[in-house]
Amino acid sequence: MNLPWNHHKNVTISLHPHQVKNLKDVEPGMTVVCDKGIIWLTESNDLQDYALRPGHSILIRKKGKILVEAVDEAGLHIVYPN
Repeated sequence: MNLPWNHHKNVTISLHPHQVKNLKDVEPGMTVVCDKGIIWLTESNDLQDYALRPGHSILIRKKGKILVEAVDEAGLHIVYPN
């Protein structure tokens, strides 16, 4: 999924259980925030995976892509840095 990051400051995504989204062209400084459910997140070139629960977030450190998977019904939003 290519999102027009330069045109949006906040992108909201809803996911069904076990649904996977491949988010390309993410930039350092973007923040992924879990709003609902549990999200499994993998950042390209990072050996560690992250489980996010509601209210938890992760700051993207590198340009590339991230893979997010919903463990259950989930929602997240991505905030572009100022």
